[in-house]
Amino acid sequence: MRHARRGFTLVELLVVIAIIGTLVALLLPAVQSARETARGNTCRNNLKQLTLAMQQMDTQLKKLPGYSNELFNPNGTKSGNPLNFTNQYARRCSWVVRCFPYMEEQPLWDQWNTFGVTLPKQPAIAGLTCPTTPPETQNDPWLAYVGNAGWAFSDGTRAGDTQEYAANGVFFDLNKNPNIGPLDNREGFSTIQMSMTQIVDGTTKTLLLSENLHTFYWTFGLQDSSGNSANDSSGIKDGKLLFGFVWKNTGGSGVNIADYDRINGDKFYDKLPAGPPDTMEKFGGDNSTYEHYAYPSSRHPGGVNVSFCGGQVEFMRESIDPVVYGQLMTSNSKRSKLVDGNGNPDRRITQPSDDQYH
Repeated sequence: MRHARRGFTLVELLVVIAIIGTLVALLLPAVQSARETARGNTCRNNLKQLTLAMQQMDTQLKKLPGYSNELFNPNGTKSGNPLNFTNQYARRCSWVVRCFPYMEEQPLWDQWNTFGVTLPKQPAIAGLTCPTTPPETQNDPWLAYVGNAGWAFSDGTRAGDTQEYAANGVFFDLNKNPNIGPLDNREGFSTIQMSMTQIVDGTTKTLLLSENLHTFYWTFGLQDSSGNSANDSSGIKDGKLLFGFVWKNTGGSGVNIADYDRINGDKFYDKLPAGPPDTMEKFGGDNSTYEHYAYPSSRHPGGVNVSFCGGQVEFMRESIDPVVYGQLMTSNSKRSKLVDGNGNPDRRITQPSDDQYH
């Protein structure tokens, strides 16, 4: 006798498809979570390596870089009063360039210390970008990490004060040469040379590096039509927001920070006014219009990866209290310009505990 061969019915097929769809829906979040965990680990490793480079520099030279620095040929020509190296024998650079010898980038360091020639097109460096926020264009010198540049110039409680103070951060303007880059009204102030030994509040309680979505290149010089980097003919000032992150007071003079002056900022500040290099020029360094972008930011859900001067890398919540955030950025609470919403100075505020920012 012949037996009829029975296949799947339509109902059975639909049930199987529904089960498969349910399993996929349950699996996708886990896959996405695993991918984000891997990207986050890579980002934290990048910060760890950069922090180690900083610590090695500090151990060897007993000093840390600034967010802006002067490189010069000691045998070059000086001019002006006071005397400074001319732009043929000096150039500006970010903290990244100063760390090249400690990042296994000696050829690039040698290139930057060769004067009288135009710098060639600068390369992309893998450890300077976060995989969660890939570069907009390939092979350009993009930067995703910034240094603790302290008290924002645009803070309303400054009342026009353009000076920098060692107790307010870690990275400062170390380019006092008026021959390289436009004037920024800080050339007459003393150079602040920071070291790990000067961090009174403790290296494990002082921020060093953070992520930032709004950075561009790790070099000042904008690339010309031939792909070469200009010898700092750009109009960008030695401002904090290009290579650093900042804090602002929440009060003290009736001043309250806006929603966008916080970790991960406001949704209205997700986009910059124009793309590079135009935006860099519009920044103008310490232009208060755009210093909102100098707060830590990332694509990681709920916060940003940061490193401390002591070497530890942490995930800092975007819900962190702005006063606690400021305390983690100041290096000496007894002398910093930080005040809370009631006008109490940093020295009178209880220092933050680990559970306030983890």
